[in-house]
Amino acid sequence: MELMIYNPFTKHAKENGHSGYFSHLTFAFPIAIRLLICSSAFALHCFLPFIPLPKFLNLEMTIQYLIKKNLDTL
Repeated sequence: MELMIYNPFTKHAKENGHSGYFSHLTFAFPIAIRLLICSSAFALHCFLPFIPLPKFLNLEMTIQYLIKKNLDTL
């Protein structure tokens, strides 16, 4: 009988198609950075509407980016 040790750092990653912690990190971190930049741009734009959002940060492009990243994990 093989003893399985619970590892919270790899459980979620492996359940979602990643080989381990660093695979999940390299997938999730760029998405987090992109969303951080996007939300910052939207916050700036809501107070200063005369500053346009860059096209790659608008909602449609952000949604397309997220869909592509999600499909890449399937």
